[in-house]
This record gives sequence, C-alpha cells and structure tokens, in this order.
Amino acid sequence: MPSVQHSLASDCKRQSRDAQSTKLKLINAALNAFTTQGYDASSTRGIEKAAGIKRGLINYHFGSKAALWKASADHLMSITEQDLGAAVKEIENLEESQRLRAFVRAYVTFCADRPELNRLMIQEGMMADWRLEWLLDRSVRPWYRQVCKVFKHAKTMGLAPQMDPHHFYYVLTGAATLIFSNAAEAEALSGRNPLDSVAVAAHAEAVADLFTPVEKSR
Repeated sequence: MPSVQHSLASDCKRQSRDAQSTKLKLINAALNAFTTQGYDASSTRGIEKAAGIKRGLINYHFGSKAALWKASADHLMSITEQDLGAAVKEIENLEESQRLRAFVRAYVTFCADRPELNRLMIQEGMMADWRLEWLLDRSVRPWYRQVCKVFKHAKTMGLAPQMDPHHFYYVLTGAATLIFSNAAEAEALSGRNPLDSVAVAAHAEAVADLFTPVEKSR
C-alpha cells in the first residue's frame, strides 16, 4: 500500500494540475471576451460561464478582474515573444536582400495564428489608460523598436520604400492583421476562408510585395 506521504504528494500534484487547468481555461475565456467585447463590457461571471468554471473562481485564482486581464494579456504576449522571437532569429541568418521580406511574411503568418493580438490592441489602443500603458511597457514598445530597426536597416540598404519607420509599423500592422481579425467578413466577401493555410501564405506574399522589390527577392 502507498504511504501516507506518497498519497499526499500525489494529491498535491493533482490539485496543482487542476488549478493550472482551471486558470488556463479562465485565461482563454478572458482573452476571447476582452478582445471581442472589451474590458468594461466583459463580466467575470460571463467569463466563468464561458470557461465552464464555477462562480467565484476568478477571484480565487486571480483576485480581481484587473488581475485576470493582466494574466491573460501576459499569456498572449509571452506566446507572441516566443513565436515572433524565433522567427526573427531565423531571419538573421538570411541574406540582406531577403530579410525584410521574410520578416513581413513571418509577421503575417503569426497574425493569422493569433488574430486576438490585434483585436486586443484595437480594444485597448483607443484610450490612454492603465491597460494600454501596461501593454506598451510589457511588449509593444520593444516590438515597435524591433520593427523600426528591421525597416531602417533595409531602407539604408536600398531594399525598402522611402517611408518613415513609424508609418511602416502601422501600414504593416494594418495590412497584416485586418483580414484575419475580420475573418468572417473576408470569407463572406470572397467565399474563401482567409485562415486556410494557402490563403495565409498568399496574403503573406501580397503584404511582402508592398514593401520589397519583388524582382530582387524571388
């Protein structure tokens, strides 16, 4: 028979797994609510219902709606940093003439995988408050600097349009994200699912064509 200590250890591990599973369910439900409805319109009870979780567990696991928002946004930003960070690292090994194009394609592909990121920024970018400042400090400012750095280098090499990096940042963001954030509209208009892998690849090429000389990169 297992010892009392062994049983207690097993129970602790199971409880820890259950708690982590509950927290992840709440984070995913919260991200969906916050990115589609906005922070103020999202209720903790609605998030708990969407997660299939008992009432009161947001306060138990996170302490408040604001803390849940931070945990959810941090979860999304961590995924963003991991995925885009890996893509940027791979791009550094390419020839100079290919880097900007590869950067744009990688960003578009990520936006297709995570349309909730742009939806979150749309929701929070309209008003200067604590949530926007938190996002800017947590991830957005470093990413902005990274995008501008890549573009400035390409422009210096004569491999990018003569536009201000700030405008490049927003032109790229809009072109890369809108079709995926508004996927239902895009599919209704075209009859094609924009999140299909072939459609994503085609859109990535189309956006890359806006910023790089096609004849030099293909």
